[in-house]
Formats: sequence, structure tokens, C-alpha cells
Amino acid sequence: MRHDGPMRILVATTPGLGHLLPMLPLARAARDRGHEVVIAAGTSLAEVVARAGFRHEPMGPVTIGEVVDGVPELAGLTGRRRALVTLRRVFCEGIAPAMADGVADLVERWRPDVIVHEDREFGSWIVAERRGIPHVTVQATAWRPRTAEIANDPLNAIRERHGLARDDGLDRLWGQLFLTTRPRSLRDVDAPLPKTTAELRPIADDRLGGTATTDVDPFPPRDGRARVAVTLGTVNHHQVAVLRALIDGAVAAGAHVVVALGADPATLGTVAAGVSVHAYVPMSVLLPAADLVAFHGGSGTMLAALAAGTPMVIVPFAADQPENADRCLAAGVSRVLPPEGLDAGAVEHAVNAIVTNPAYRRRAREVADEVAAMPGPDAAVDRVESIVRSAA
Repeated sequence: MRHDGPMRILVATTPGLGHLLPMLPLARAARDRGHEVVIAAGTSLAEVVARAGFRHEPMGPVTIGEVVDGVPELAGLTGRRRALVTLRRVFCEGIAPAMADGVADLVERWRPDVIVHEDREFGSWIVAERRGIPHVTVQATAWRPRTAEIANDPLNAIRERHGLARDDGLDRLWGQLFLTTRPRSLRDVDAPLPKTTAELRPIADDRLGGTATTDVDPFPPRDGRARVAVTLGTVNHHQVAVLRALIDGAVAAGAHVVVALGADPATLGTVAAGVSVHAYVPMSVLLPAADLVAFHGGSGTMLAALAAGTPMVIVPFAADQPENADRCLAAGVSRVLPPEGLDAGAVEHAVNAIVTNPAYRRRAREVADEVAAMPGPDAAVDRVESIVRSAA
């Protein structure tokens, strides 16, 4: 184990852009100190990893979507029920075994000093324990206290296949350090984080996520009208009914509207005059220029909005979006609308409620101050280095 010189750091992620991006600031900070960093992920992330300048070790499924498509019981499910089934069937049973096998092979060839993984990559920690390698978790999704309960049996099956005893309760799942990316106002006192928790300031490291059609303020000059950003992230552009309700409601509220579609704008069809539709706009560009964002509650967009002090209208329909919506509502930075039966009238009312009530903007700016005060990636690398030295 190298403890006085450069470390070998393995960064492991499920094959989703929103799972990789939260770890890149830490990976860059480690590389800037001279540490060697390798990223293990599905081949769909190869281009992003290359643009970030890291070595890519392909493993596991190509995309999360291909695993979802192989779980027929997900059809028709929405909200929290869909999230629970997805956690077990997609992340624990579908992705984790393949990642465990891939990481085990890489550890034999490369021998990392530490493994850093995001909180829905459930395979590498098993290999870390089997080989006596410290591991660290970066929070990429909402904190769910039921994770250990739901994941217990499928993850213990993988442990046993790799020659480990059961860990009922998954006490070692999060490793020697759990880096939360949530500011204090977004945490639930009734759902405490792991005892090993430290803070990591979320950074919208999003310019690698696609080919931006603009890197400047995409809104027209200010003229007294509200500016509303609309997005469903990079993978939900097929949710046309939700998108159109968000767009039409914001237009009805008299706002300038910019849409970050995550796909060719032509796929959305005709929109109201004055609505600007882009294939990709980095949230770090779009959200500081907006008065509010209407979106699905995805973690990456939510954290970018919090960092920018931008209030939200959230329509959660999958993954960790319901939990994110709960926390934003409790923090006083959002309105939340159910996706079922969503129409432009409900969106118009929510947009008007935010733009006419300065309390939302005030609270959003207070939370932005919390985000800005969180320790950055250099502090996280300090902690990782200390863990590796202690393990040597």
C-alpha cells in the first residue's frame, strides 16, 4: 500500500451521467495532486470520461436504461413504488453483480489503494472488503434509510459469491467515509445519515454532459417578465406530456421560457412563440439566469438550482425524485405537483405562486449560502488520503 506517495484511486459508478458527474470534482482534485485515477463504468460513459481526461475501464451494463428494460414489472409503476422496485431489481440485482465482477478483475490487474463509488453503485464495496481496500461513498442520489433493508438479500448473495460472510444490515456498505452533497436544509432529521458522514459541496460539473447549444445566458434581455427554465434532464425527453404542461403553464404565466430538452429540439414538435428549445444547456449556465426552474426533481438539476439560489417547481415521477421533492418542499424552496393529471393550469398557478412570493427566492438564496459554505473537493481528497494512510 502506497501511503507517502501518489495513490491509485478507483472511481466506480453505475452507467448514468447523473451518477458520474458528482464524483468528477473529487477525481480532478485527486489527479491535480498527482494521484492516479481510473474510472470504472459502462461504455455509455466512455466519451464523457475521455473528455474529462481520465482512463476508462469499461464494465457492467452499457446503460441503466437497458437494465430497466429487462425488468417487466416496472411497466406502469411511478413514484415511490417504482423507485423501490428499481433499487432492488435494477441497481442491486442487475448492475451490482456485474460491477463486482468487473472491479474484482481490475483490482487483480491494477491494485488500487482506495475505491470511491457513488451511492447506487453496489458492487465495488464488496470487492473492497474482500481485498482489504478502504472505500468511500459519494452521495449522488437522495438519502433513503430503507436502502439497507431492500438491498440486504441481493447484496449479501453477491458477498457470498465473492467469498464473504453475510453482512445483515449492510453495516459496511457506505465504507469509511460517506460524502453527502446535500446542504443542511435538505436533510431530514428523522432520517440520519451514516456516522461516517462528511460534507462535499456539490459542483455542477456539467459541461461534459453533452454538446451545449449555448454557453451564455440563453434568455432574452430582462423586461420585467419572469424567466423560467424547463428541463427533465438528459434521459426523460420522451415525457412529452409533462414537458408540454410545464412549457404551456409557464407561457400562460407570462414568462420567458427556455427548455433544455436533452434531445434534438425537433423531437418536441411545435412550441409557443418565444419559447427557446435547446438540445443541451449546462445547468451551471441556465439556472443562475433563471427566476425558477420547472423540472422532474432529478438530483443533479436540484443541486445546481440550490447552488444558484433558484426556486423550483418539481414534478417527480421516478427514481429519487419524490424524496428530493419532499426535501425541497420542506426547505421552502419549491412547489411540488403530481405528474398524474398534470396540466398547464396547475403549472401556471405554481409558477405565479413562486414569482409573486419573495419568500421562495429568499429561502433559495439562504440555501445557496449553505451550499457555498460546504467543503470542496480538496477537503474530500484530504480525507481520502488520511483514510489510505490509516489503512496502510
